[in-house]
Amino acid sequence: MKDQFQIDKELHPVQGADNTLVSDIDLEKLQTVISKSWKWILLIILLTNLASYLVIRWTKPVFESYSDIKLNIKNDANLLGFSEFNEEANLNNLSGEIELLKSKLFFDKVIQTLDLNISYYAVGNILEDEKYRSPPFKVEYTLHDHWVFDRYYTVEIQNEKEFILGFPAGSGNADMVCRFGEPVKTDLLDLTLNLNGSLKADQQSQLYGFKINSRKSLLAYIENNLKVEPLNLTANTIRISFRDHNKFKARDLVNAIDTIYLRYTKEEKNKANNQKIEFLDQQLMLTQNKLQDYESYFETFTIRNKTTDVQSDLNNTIKAIAALDSQNVILGKKLVDLQQLKADLEGQIGEPERLLQYSGYNEDINATLSEMEERIKERELLKISYNENTFAVTKLEQEINLLNQQLNRFLQAYEKELQDEQLVISSKKLTLEKRLRTLPGEGTKFTSNQRNFSLYEEFLLTLMQLKAEFQVAQAGTVTDFVILSAAFLPGEPVTPNKLIIYGLGIVSGMIFSFLFVGVRYALHNKITSLSELEKITSLPILGVVPEYQKESLQLSRLVVDKNPKSPVSESLRSIRTNMEFLKVNHSNKVISITSTVSGEGKTFLAINLGGIISLSRQKVLLVDMDMRRPKIHLAFDQGDMQRGLSTILIHKHSLKECIVQTNMENLDYLPSGPTPPNPSELIMGDEVDKLLEELKQEYHTIILDTPPVGLVTDGILAMKKADITIYTIRADYSRKDFVNTLNRLVKTNRFNNLSVVLNSVQFSGKNGYGYGYGYGKGYYE
Repeated sequence: MKDQFQIDKELHPVQGADNTLVSDIDLEKLQTVISKSWKWILLIILLTNLASYLVIRWTKPVFESYSDIKLNIKNDANLLGFSEFNEEANLNNLSGEIELLKSKLFFDKVIQTLDLNISYYAVGNILEDEKYRSPPFKVEYTLHDHWVFDRYYTVEIQNEKEFILGFPAGSGNADMVCRFGEPVKTDLLDLTLNLNGSLKADQQSQLYGFKINSRKSLLAYIENNLKVEPLNLTANTIRISFRDHNKFKARDLVNAIDTIYLRYTKEEKNKANNQKIEFLDQQLMLTQNKLQDYESYFETFTIRNKTTDVQSDLNNTIKAIAALDSQNVILGKKLVDLQQLKADLEGQIGEPERLLQYSGYNEDINATLSEMEERIKERELLKISYNENTFAVTKLEQEINLLNQQLNRFLQAYEKELQDEQLVISSKKLTLEKRLRTLPGEGTKFTSNQRNFSLYEEFLLTLMQLKAEFQVAQAGTVTDFVILSAAFLPGEPVTPNKLIIYGLGIVSGMIFSFLFVGVRYALHNKITSLSELEKITSLPILGVVPEYQKESLQLSRLVVDKNPKSPVSESLRSIRTNMEFLKVNHSNKVISITSTVSGEGKTFLAINLGGIISLSRQKVLLVDMDMRRPKIHLAFDQGDMQRGLSTILIHKHSLKECIVQTNMENLDYLPSGPTPPNPSELIMGDEVDKLLEELKQEYHTIILDTPPVGLVTDGILAMKKADITIYTIRADYSRKDFVNTLNRLVKTNRFNNLSVVLNSVQFSGKNGYGYGYGYGKGYYE
C-alpha cells in the first residue's frame, strides 16, 4: 500500500505513467467481476440444470434386459497337449456363437417367431409410448403395395363403433371415419380394426398410431438394440442383452432369443441323425417291397405246383449251388457297398458319419478309412473356430484328398479281387447248373427265391435295429448351453441416467460460468480498485471516497452536513488532511476539481469537500466554472441563476450580488450564471485572475468545479489557475484509457500540483477501506 506521507512523490510526481498491465490475474478485479456477475452465474447454472431437467423429462427411457448363458464347448486341444491355447480357443468358439446370434439368419428366425409385424403407439404432445402388450385395437391387413411399410397411420377413437383413420402423407387418401370390424379398402392396402375388449374412458381422448414394419426395419431394429458379449472366457459364458423403450418388450425379446437359440442348437445336433433315419427309411421301404414280391411269388408257386418239395436226390447239388449263390450274393453286396463307398467318397466326404457304416474290407482299406475319418473330424472341429481358407483347414483338406486318392486305389484293387472271385464262383456254378438241366426250372427258381427271401429278411431286421438306435439317440439330444440367469423385467431405465445428466448440468453450468466470468474479466476496462489505479499511474493519489449508499442521489448533493460520521465524511477528512502536505506558497489556496467525462462525481466531490473544509472553521467558496452544464446551484435546490460567474466576468453584476450562502456556516458558492456563448474566452481572460485574487482576500479556500477535460478545454484553463488540482476518477465507471488522458494531460501541460481521488468505491467486509474510528483500515494509517 502506498504511503500517503511520501512527500517526495506528492511534490515531484512522475510525468506520465507506465501503462503496461501485469500479466498476472488481478484478484481484486476478478473479485469485482464475480461480485457483479453472481446473478448471471446463478442464471447460467439454473439454465443448465433446467436443460438437464428438460433432457430427462423429454427423453424416452430405455430399458435393458439380459440373460447369461454358459456354453459347454467340447475342446480336443488338451488331448493333443496344447492346453496353453485354451483361452484363445475358447475365445474363437465364443466368437463363433456370438456371430451366429448376431447374424441376419438368426434375426429372421426371431422375427418369424415373434409377432412384430405391427407396432402400436399412444401419441403424446412430444413423445409417443409403444403399446406393446396393451393396444386398444388390433389391425388385420392385406397389402397391395409395399409403399405402406414403415408408414405411420393415426387412429382417433370416437366411440366403440367408429374411429377416424389418418393416412400418411403421400398416400393419396384423406382422413376418413371408419367402423370397427368393417374392412377399409384403399389402393395400397385393405385393413380391418377390431377393439380389444371394451373401450375405456381415457382411450377416447387419446390419439393412437400404428405402422406396419418391413423386414428391413425389423432387422435393423434388432441389430441396433441387441448386444451379445463374452462375460468369462474361461467359463465360456456370454451375455445376451436387449434395449428398448418398453421393458416388457425387451424382456420378451431376450427370452425369445434364448428359446430360438435352444431350438436351433437342437436342430443342428439332430441334423445328421435325421439324414441317417431318412436313409434307413428308404432302405426299409425297398426291402419290404422286395419281401412282399417274394411272398407273392411263393404263394403263387404253392398254388400252382401244389408243393414246395424239390427232388431229394438233387439236394446236395442244390446245397452246393446255394452255397455258391450265397458267396456270390455276399460278393455282390460287397461290390454294391464298394460302389456306394466310392460314391460317398466323391460326394459326401464332408460327413464322417457316412464312412462309419462301411467295414469288413481288407486291412489297407480299413486302415485308410479309419485315418480319413480322424482327419475329417479334425477338419470339422477346426471349421468351428476357423475360416475354411485358413492354413490348418487347407492342410487337412490336402491330407484328406491324398487319403481319398489312396483309398480309391485300394478300392479298385479290392474291386478287381472281388470280380475275380465272382468269375470263379460263376464258373463253378455253371458246372453245377449243367447237372441240373434235367430239373424243372420252376424248382430251381423257387429255391433261389427262398434263399433271397431269407437274406432280405435278415437285412430288414438289421435296418430296423439301426433305425431304433438312431431314434433313441435323437430323443436323448441335449443342447450345448445352459441358461445361468433368465431374462428379467428391468426396473430402472439405463438411459437417461439422472445423476450423470444432472451432474453434467452442474459441471457445464460451472464451466459456462467460468467462461462468462473470464470473458467479462477480459473485456472489463474500468478501474475498480485503488491497487488497479496505482498500477497504471504514478501520480499521487490523494484519497479514496466510498460509494454513498444511504440514499439514491439523482443529483449531486451536500451530504456531510447530515452525516458527519459517515464513511464519505471520514474519507473527505482524510483528503483534507492529505492536502495539507502539498506545498502551497500561500495560506489561501485555489483547488480545481475536474474529471475526464461527466458522471465521475467531480461536482459531488467539490461540494462535500468544501463542506468538510468549512467544518474546520475555514471559509470556503464553491465556484461553478462549468458554464456549459452548471450543477452546483441544483445541489442547494436553487433554480435557474440569472447572475453568477458569467455575469461577473462581463461586469454585469458585482461579486457580492452573486455569492450565495448555504445552510452550512463558512460555506458559500458562486453559481455559473447564464450560459455564455464563449465560456473558454471568458476563462482565458485576466478577469478570472483578478476575481480569484479578490476572492482570496475573503475566503481561505476556493474550490473550482471545472468542466471535464476530456470534453472541452475549459477545465484545462481553470486547472492552470489553481494551486491544487484534483482529478476525479470514479470506480467501476471510468475506463482505463481515461488515465491515459490524465497522463497525457500532465505531460503536455506540465502540472506539478495534480493529484488523483478515486471516487464511489464499493467496500466489502474483507478488502474494504475504512475511515476514522470504527471503519477499519484506511487509505493511510
